[in-house]
Amino acid sequence: MISRAPALREQVYINIRNRIVNGDLEPGRVLVEVELADELQVSRTPVSNALIMLKERGLVEEEGSRLRVPILTLPDVTQLYWCRMAHDGLASRLAAQRITDIEILKLESCLLAWETPVQENDYSALWVNDLNFHQMIYQLADNKHLLRFSETTMELGAAYQRNTFRRMTDPNSGTERSRSDVRVEHKAIFEAIAAHRPDEAEEAARQHIRMVIAHLEQADVVL
Repeated sequence: MISRAPALREQVYINIRNRIVNGDLEPGRVLVEVELADELQVSRTPVSNALIMLKERGLVEEEGSRLRVPILTLPDVTQLYWCRMAHDGLASRLAAQRITDIEILKLESCLLAWETPVQENDYSALWVNDLNFHQMIYQLADNKHLLRFSETTMELGAAYQRNTFRRMTDPNSGTERSRSDVRVEHKAIFEAIAAHRPDEAEEAARQHIRMVIAHLEQADVVL
């Protein structure tokens, strides 16, 4: 249930956006205003406004007279990651120039899920930690425009990311990309940022995305 507050439209928008990004509203799901309004116990107006905002961000698309959660193709996701290569590289460069000792410890803590055996096979925990790691780098870059661009590409690529981590924790999936690959790539980014080496941080971030794109080019499914 959504609480009554001055920014009701924003609350509804955040609720629906999070459900799309988290996969609760799965790709292909038709979104019906009256149903969403009933679920959230609000009128149709804030829901209608929220869907317009989500459409502008690419998280909702038109299908005839209906609205649905987009189903991304592999070329769609590949294009997103080409954008992320530029964004992640710049963010890592800026973070390496600005990061403080306290922030280094916080960024390092985002790697813990990859080092903690109890979470090693929990793909949801790995996905969330991956998001936290990259989002913190964007926050450290201290560029509000870059942060906004990153939020859009990460939200749109969420379905692919969840599926990648699910397959990495499934020994029968046949995927060639492993948790160890991601761990090593994240560590290289972290170490360069922590050492205040902007050139190396940017290259490590770009190489990380290159490996994701290489995996995409060999993949057969997004979901």
